[in-house]
Amino acid sequence: MTNVTPMMKQYLSIKDQYPDALLLFRLGDFYELFYEDAITASKVLEITLTTRDKKKDPIPMCGVPYHSVKGYIEKLIDNGFKVAICEQMEDPATTKGMVKREVVRIITPGTLIDDFGMDDASSNYILSLFRSDYGVSIAYSDISTGEISSFFTTDLDLVKSEIGRIRPREIVVNDASEVLLKELFKDPPFYTVFNEIERFELDTYSEIHDDELSNLSLLMTYIYKHNMKELKHFKPVQQHNVKAFMQLNYVALSNLELIESLQTKKTKGSLYWYLNRTTTPMGKRKLKKWIEKPLIDLNAIKDRHHVVNTLLEHFIEREDLKAYLDHVYDIERLVGRLSFGNVDAKDLVQLMHSLEKLPDVKTLLDQLKLTEHHLFNDFDPLKEVHEVLSSRLNEDAPKTVREGNIFKSGFNEELDRLRDISKNGRAYLDEYIEAERTRTGIRQLKVGYNKVFGYYIEISKANALNFDAEAFSYHRKQTLTNAERFITPELKEMEDEIINAQDESVRLEYQLFLELRELMESYIQPLQMTAEHISTLDCLISFAHVTSEYQLVKPRFDQNVLSIEDGRHPVVERVIGQNTYVPNSIDMDNSIFMYLITGPNMSGKSTYIRQTAIISVMAQMGMYVPAKSATLPIFDQIFTRIGASDDLASGKSTFMIEMLEANDALQNATKDSLIVFDELGRGTSTYDGMALAQAMLEYIHNNIGAKTLFSTHYHELTQLDQTMFGLKNVHVKASEHQGKLVFLHKVKSGAVERSYGVHVARLAELPEHVTKRADELLFSFEKQAKSNENQLSLSFEDTETPVEQSEIELILESLDINQLTPIDALNELQRLKDKLGDN
Repeated sequence: MTNVTPMMKQYLSIKDQYPDALLLFRLGDFYELFYEDAITASKVLEITLTTRDKKKDPIPMCGVPYHSVKGYIEKLIDNGFKVAICEQMEDPATTKGMVKREVVRIITPGTLIDDFGMDDASSNYILSLFRSDYGVSIAYSDISTGEISSFFTTDLDLVKSEIGRIRPREIVVNDASEVLLKELFKDPPFYTVFNEIERFELDTYSEIHDDELSNLSLLMTYIYKHNMKELKHFKPVQQHNVKAFMQLNYVALSNLELIESLQTKKTKGSLYWYLNRTTTPMGKRKLKKWIEKPLIDLNAIKDRHHVVNTLLEHFIEREDLKAYLDHVYDIERLVGRLSFGNVDAKDLVQLMHSLEKLPDVKTLLDQLKLTEHHLFNDFDPLKEVHEVLSSRLNEDAPKTVREGNIFKSGFNEELDRLRDISKNGRAYLDEYIEAERTRTGIRQLKVGYNKVFGYYIEISKANALNFDAEAFSYHRKQTLTNAERFITPELKEMEDEIINAQDESVRLEYQLFLELRELMESYIQPLQMTAEHISTLDCLISFAHVTSEYQLVKPRFDQNVLSIEDGRHPVVERVIGQNTYVPNSIDMDNSIFMYLITGPNMSGKSTYIRQTAIISVMAQMGMYVPAKSATLPIFDQIFTRIGASDDLASGKSTFMIEMLEANDALQNATKDSLIVFDELGRGTSTYDGMALAQAMLEYIHNNIGAKTLFSTHYHELTQLDQTMFGLKNVHVKASEHQGKLVFLHKVKSGAVERSYGVHVARLAELPEHVTKRADELLFSFEKQAKSNENQLSLSFEDTETPVEQSEIELILESLDINQLTPIDALNELQRLKDKLGDN
């Protein structure tokens, strides 16, 4: 390294300051990476790796063009890398020696403000974790929108659950808290260890804990150190009060497929997909938040229901509102870029268009009397802000600020003058030359231009012989074979104006743009408030649209009753069609609060328990629900155990995951909770699983009293209704037709009559030999179990040994004559004959 060039010394000096980031080093029209950064980036970005100083000490390097760097940065960020942007701070053309360079920004997954790979439908959270002797503080923020929240707890399970639910793209910890993060997660999310803390003035809630203030300072210091600019758009810190909403941990969100499908990890097939008819990015993000945080305040729920009902009753106005919102861009994130200082002219044009229809929105809200409702009573259409923008900006303003053509004609006199010179320069030249022809009497006089002299006047040799150049203030610049070329003071002045007018107009527009941007910063808070109203309205319009499309009903609330008549799973119904879906009911109160659900696989047990939970979520979101009628309690929490899953990377089997999720419910559920358990206990042996399932049912019944839906294949548990007054047996109906199983998907009272496992195996088209053998074994097992039961009961009453059936008798009893073809019958007869021969 001793022989490196001055430029590489500069690079290494800067790289030493940012060892954990990929350094994009500006060299002319490229950003270059060197050494290990180059090797890493070339692989991730799939670009060519070359070398510098090939003869002496080859240095790995790769580069990307500065004008297309955005896509490359997005890819690096998506792959979990930090990127440091090192810019040239001086003009190389006017600088002697080494150009000064500085890192102007460090881009990380959690510190994004502009759209480097951000999903406009999802929040982009960065979260900080701070552990002290008193407990744990968590703060998280979406920098692109300015929202920031905080809470303090001593419950480590809650810390892990909330981190899983928030799903931050980046976590910030100090040295002391890194240990905690690794305790909570064997494979932690993307995180950074950061120990600098500067105090920031933040608008916080009154009862905030001292540790929370320290943690917020840690988070804000990290944000400012990476963006290297003052940010003015942070909203007041919100208290993340877990108990202020229905608690849905990450397991419940996942099992109920509220945000994404379990199988595909895409939004299609989720409740969000079903409900989302929003038109703005802000509405999409808010809808996800509402799904993840259903309300528990009855008045707040009724507020949303009231607006949805009003929008349902006024179809035309609702469609007009939706059309107006269709013109609205992402005001929240535009404000974030405005605060960051990287908003461009195109962004401000988008903001202008976003505000254009807001007075019409206000007029309709007034007509619907929704501005009398507290959700919209301070709705501000921001006419003044729109006037500021519309009076200045061109509709077709370019994205790049230094291209010009940002401002309208008539806005600035000097800008108009410069544009006029630039646009009409040739006309001015033509007028000048015509005047010179008259003044000199030389009609063949003409004007030309080259890069050496600029503009010049050309006179032919014949006319130049008798031309007194000095008398007309002409200065000779060049002699050609057939002509002489001259310049005049007037032409030189005109040249300066024409050539410089374009540059001057661009410089002036840039200065005017900076002034406009500074002016717009004074409107950050009202813009954020209006964006909040728009996102709320967007969600409620979406609710009304879905309600109308799928004939949903407004739920009623009674803390003692869970009664749903003809409920439907909204997502399944949308997929298979309204005419195909079989609705089902549930009727619980304080006397019957547990359903034990039996029935064959694929019959619809899981769908039934999921739909009850999803209907409850929808109701508490302020949404109407898919049912003929619904009366529901306000649930404080929903606990789920659905499906088979494992976490082998953490050494946890399917059964261990089952037990952990069950334990969460048993430890934390209250009588106001909803528990939905599907096939719990199947990850272990039959008797172990059955024993655990019964013990859990008894514990919920006797100690918690929560509304519970418990589906099982352990038919033996159906006897529990004899000893547990709050438990009711129900089953999902199936029937046999011509030896084939038919699913009716209808939930009926009582326990299922028999198991249909072998029938389902036939539906899966297992080899016929396997299913036939399974029938034989099943008959034998059931016979043996019955014999054991009889022996146990008779041992006290009857000393005679029951007659045991022969093997041939058992085979004959197991045969289904209706299913045998003639050839099969002959084969079975031969097999029985062979058995007799063996005996």
